[in-house]
Amino acid sequence: MPPWAKRAARAVARQIVGFTSGVAVAVSAPLVGQALSTWSPITADIGIERPHDGTHDKALPCLTVSGHGTPQAGSKLVVAVQQSYPEAGAITFFPDVRVVDGEWQITVPLNGPEDSWFTIRAVVLDSEQAHYLGTVGGTAGMSRWISPTMPPGSAIADSVDVQRGPGQISC
Repeated sequence: MPPWAKRAARAVARQIVGFTSGVAVAVSAPLVGQALSTWSPITADIGIERPHDGTHDKALPCLTVSGHGTPQAGSKLVVAVQQSYPEAGAITFFPDVRVVDGEWQITVPLNGPEDSWFTIRAVVLDSEQAHYLGTVGGTAGMSRWISPTMPPGSAIADSVDVQRGPGQISC
């Protein structure tokens, strides 16, 4: 094989190896990142029990969310509600989750039209960060705040999707 052909073959091989490596990184990095962000030792024992994910029952406009687990010291459990269909909306965070003996519950409004879908998340935040976000972006009494994104450093412990049924919001 002439020297120029060997050089060309090596150059093509380098391009193929570089492309294959890039594809491997591009495919595996998000999967590893997602796995690390969805499981965390600070969220390992926190889960949503009600409503059940995937049930075909429509949720009341004032939805009671309950679960189990206690956040670590210095952390705060917050429930996040986001309309996901027919269009994605901002995320409303509810920090007034009461945890008693490893069980928790909160009632949240599903602000959106009947038959729209919502994602409900149990989120763990640093306690100081949760207090700060409630102070700067919250409503009177810091009972909720709205954000277009999840706060930095937040960890999603569990999530469920529900469809809103008929009725007025009275919570």
